[in-house]
Amino acid sequence: PAAEELALAETVGGDVGDALRSLAPELRQVLQAMVLDGLSVRETAVLLGLPEGTVKTRARRARIEMRRALA
Repeated sequence: PAAEELALAETVGGDVGDALRSLAPELRQVLQAMVLDGLSVRETAVLLGLPEGTVKTRARRARIEMRRALA
């Protein structure tokens, strides 16, 4: 596993960790920055070099996929 996945596994375990690791990397990056690191949409956009609209879209998609995975 990649270093990012190992760090994620240490931070979040169980079903939630499994659901996070199942996300596409671009969705996981956004969700990790916003939820685990507590960054705002703007801060996440700057960090990842993305438009704010893209960050919002990816965050929404990630949350939808997480809900499905945990249902």
